[in-house]
Amino acid sequence: MPKVEVYEKDEMKPLFEGEFTFLPRVGETVSKEMGGYFNYYSVVEIWHREEGDTRIFQACMRVEIDD
Repeated sequence: MPKVEVYEKDEMKPLFEGEFTFLPRVGETVSKEMGGYFNYYSVVEIWHREEGDTRIFQACMRVEIDD
């Protein structure tokens, strides 16, 4: 299960991290329980960043809250 860092507006600090059975695609919705209710996020961007010079890439996605 790949670990994915999920970002909203602040690209320096993840909103949350999660293990996904597959990487969501742009346009899909991710729901996350936050304090007894669900927030729904639209996936707007996917990228992979290398962790140092390790050749190990971390999956990242940017989301926008869907009110």
